[in-house]
Amino acid sequence: MDPQDSEPKTPTVAQWMTSQPVTIGREQTLSAAHQLMREHGVRHLPVVDQGALVGVVSLRELLLVEALGSAPGDAVDDVAIEEACRVSPDDSIAAVAGRMVARKVGCAVVVEGGRVVGVFTSLDALRLLSGERPAIRP
Repeated sequence: MDPQDSEPKTPTVAQWMTSQPVTIGREQTLSAAHQLMREHGVRHLPVVDQGALVGVVSLRELLLVEALGSAPGDAVDDVAIEEACRVSPDDSIAAVAGRMVARKVGCAVVVEGGRVVGVFTSLDALRLLSGERPAIRP
């Protein structure tokens, strides 16, 4: 047996992320963002422009701006966090979790080759800690 086979493998984001995440265009409305979140049961939407990540919007931000009087027809781009926590599919869960904690965010957007390929959330980290097995990815 190869000694490297007995070493525990560090889990990567690719093993635990939600692949092919729901995204929203930057020009779409806050109402459209809410609708997508309800339809797909998600709390975070990467905001894209021609497939490239330009930010992320969470349900928390949507609820906050609504409470402050934002109109449902306002653009997602107006409330999206531009400095999204971007990570690679090959990054370790430990490194990504550390970045999420440091930035106090609930999700990291997984980017590869300039395109959004996944979302890793605090719920995904909890699944790992609970001993749940990762989903089989295509």
